[in-house]
Amino acid sequence: MYKKIVIGGIFSSLLVVTLILSGCASKQSIKETENGEKIKVAATIYPLYDIVKTIGGEKIDPILILPPGSSPHTYEASPAQVKEMQNVKLFFTIGAGVDVWAENIAKAVSGAEIIDLDQYITLKPFEHQEHEHEDVTDETEKHEHEHSSMDPHFWLSPDNAKIMAEQVAQNLSSTDPANQTYYTSQAQNFISELAIKDMEWKNKISELNKKELVVFHDAWGYFANHFGLKIVATFEPFPGKTPSPQYLIALQEQVREHNVTALFVEPQLSKEAVTTLANDLKIKIDILDPLGGIDERNSYVNMIDYNINNIYRALK
Repeated sequence: MYKKIVIGGIFSSLLVVTLILSGCASKQSIKETENGEKIKVAATIYPLYDIVKTIGGEKIDPILILPPGSSPHTYEASPAQVKEMQNVKLFFTIGAGVDVWAENIAKAVSGAEIIDLDQYITLKPFEHQEHEHEDVTDETEKHEHEHSSMDPHFWLSPDNAKIMAEQVAQNLSSTDPANQTYYTSQAQNFISELAIKDMEWKNKISELNKKELVVFHDAWGYFANHFGLKIVATFEPFPGKTPSPQYLIALQEQVREHNVTALFVEPQLSKEAVTTLANDLKIKIDILDPLGGIDERNSYVNMIDYNINNIYRALK
């Protein structure tokens, strides 16, 4: 009887200890799950997405809205994308009219904080855009028209990319303060890498004797200013708008006056319209990519590197 009581007591004690340990392990497991849960974060275009993904690292679940290869000027989001956005905590946009197509998605995501990064940037006016679109009726075009005097392509300047990285880190830290040190460190690493590459890019461009460019549409002002290049003219006065005969005559005069040897198109837009012009002027067609996300342009740094190399090769 005594043995039974002792054995029973020992068994009961072991059971209690096991349950306590099991409970502690369970609570620890729950705690680890909560701490290890990734924040769902969306970004509209690939360059912004890459910056967000790089800084968020293993702490976030990043979602890209505009598929690589698509144009933000013609893109329409699908219902499936809206569904995928549910539970997004932060919704990063460029703003300034570039990603107006994402507004409906952002508004459909309950509880998401929308962060327009244009608020942190000193926007500059377009230098070459001709306003031949006063009769626009499409809502997206109307919104773009409202912003058309200011150039929204600020991410193509590495200086602005640094500002974007800092702001992404700050906003991630505000949402997830436990990982603030991590986000700050990731941003500093990105900025350091960018600074090193920026020196290489500027040195490469400085080797060029000719620095005049003709581009497909007026997206390269910040890029050109940063690297000491000159945009002589643009083929399209406004994205998706066919240039008038008078506009094309003026463009041809600019090409001849500046002895331009290359016309740069964008992979997201058709180059058929410029082929005849390039053939008539006996200039070659090359590519500048403002959005990246594919092939050797699969990061922000690689995208800028690709564009610098294309310009160098075309103008050397």
